[in-house]
Amino acid sequence: MEHYFSLDEDLQEIRMSLNKDPHIGKAIKQFWGLRLIRQDPWECLISYICATYKSIAAIKHMLNNMAEKFGEKTALDGFEFYTFPSCQTLAAASEAALASCGLGYRAKYVLETSKRICNEDYDLESLRKLPYADAKKVLMSFSGVGAKVADCVLLFSLGKTEAFPVDIWVKRVLLNHYADKLPKETVQRLSSSDSLSSGDYKRLNEFGVEYFGEYAGWAQEYLYHLERMTV
Repeated sequence: MEHYFSLDEDLQEIRMSLNKDPHIGKAIKQFWGLRLIRQDPWECLISYICATYKSIAAIKHMLNNMAEKFGEKTALDGFEFYTFPSCQTLAAASEAALASCGLGYRAKYVLETSKRICNEDYDLESLRKLPYADAKKVLMSFSGVGAKVADCVLLFSLGKTEAFPVDIWVKRVLLNHYADKLPKETVQRLSSSDSLSSGDYKRLNEFGVEYFGEYAGWAQEYLYHLERMTV
C-alpha cells in the first residue's frame, strides 16, 4: 500500500523542488497530499494502450470486460473480482475476442504488444534502469504506444518522475499560465488549434521536463487537477 500510493515520497522535498512560480505554488497548496500511484508496468501499459481517445467511463468498461473475460476470478474480504489478464493470456487471445471487450481498433495493438513481450520474454521492469529518454524510446517501439502513453507508463509505473504527459488540459495550463516561457510561434500555433501534433507534444513535454525538473510528473498532476477544478 505504501509503495503503490507513493506514501514513501517526501512531499516537502517535492514542493521545494517544484515551487518555481505562483501558479504551481497555488496548485500544490490546494492539492497538498496528492500522490502518484505506482501501478504494475504490464497492467499500466495495456491500460493506457486501451485509454487512447476514450472517456474514463469507457476505459473502465473495457478493462473490466477484459478482466472478466481473460482474468482469473478471485475473492478478498467477501468481495469477488477478476485479476488483470496476464501477458500470456492476452497473447494467446484472438483479435476478435479482444475487440468484443470494447477495444475496437485497440485490440490489434494489445494483441501485438502482448505477443512481442511474451515472445521476447521482455521484462518491463528493466526500463527502470534506463535513463528517461531511452526508456521512453523503448516503450514507443511497442504497438499502440505513442509519446503520451509512454510518458504515462513511465510516470505511473516505472518511477520516472520527470516524465511529463501532455493532454488537452495540460496544453491549456501551459498556454494560460506559461506562455511567456514558450516560443511565440508555438503559442500562436497551439492557440489556433484544438489538436496537438506530435511535434507540439514534444515541445510541451520538453518544456515541462526542463522547467520542473526531476519531479515534472508531480507538477503535471498538480497543474492538471487545478485546471480541471477551476473550469
